[in-house]
Amino acid sequence: ILIPVSIILIGFAVVLDYTMMLFEAPFIFKLAGVMFALAGIYFGGIRFFLDRNKRVNTYYCITSKRVLVISGRKRKLQTLPLKNIERLDLTEEKDGSGFIIFGNTNPLWPWLLGKFIMAGDQVPGLELIPEVKRVYNILEQEIKIEIDPALLQQVNEPKRHGLN
Repeated sequence: ILIPVSIILIGFAVVLDYTMMLFEAPFIFKLAGVMFALAGIYFGGIRFFLDRNKRVNTYYCITSKRVLVISGRKRKLQTLPLKNIERLDLTEEKDGSGFIIFGNTNPLWPWLLGKFIMAGDQVPGLELIPEVKRVYNILEQEIKIEIDPALLQQVNEPKRHGLN
């Protein structure tokens, strides 16, 4: 979605800049044209390089108790205990990569925009994972809660008193 929008934005900015120079418009209008052009260039190309840098500098680790995320050049560590994960949302792309979102968040963010734009670290999850289905299955296995067999027996035992 952003690539066609960026092409339109760049085209609009070029026409706007040409018109502003032709009619000798005030500086603020020329600046607006330059800003539109820069936004179009960012959405059309620069964001791919920034995204690549982010992926190169991000590492995920799933343990039996928590999910560890190490990101950035300064190696910022974030942890999320598995017992706090109430829900997993999986978004899988055609190539098998994708996103796993923890909790109740809008799963359309990564699908629509390609990543969590304007959300920062507010969205807990794993971004741009190759073989996302395999990672999702690992997380599901680790999150499963062990139920005490004695408790299961009490639940499955027919009620002797009252209605069944």
